Amino acid sequence: MTISRTPAAPLLPELIGKFRRIVGERHAITDAADIEAYVTEERNLFHGRSPLVLRPGSTAEVAAICKLASEHKIALVPQGGNTGLVG
Repeated sequence: MTISRTPAAPLLPELIGKFRRIVGERHAITDAADIEAYVTEERNLFHGRSPLVLRPGSTAEVAAICKLASEHKIALVPQGGNTGLVG
């Protein structure tokens, strides 16, 4: 397995809009302050970055998100609720 340390290209506003339309405006988070809770590990040891957090409400929405991400080679990081302390 190879791990690239090359930073990902920024997510274009056009693609952010496409992702937002999949889940609806209420379930797409783009405000940096609101995203912080999703990218900071509970012990404050690890921090991530993301321009967008999506909160899909159905398996159809998850499938559509995965399809769009795959088409554009965009990495996804699923999250189950910040319940573990594994970083």
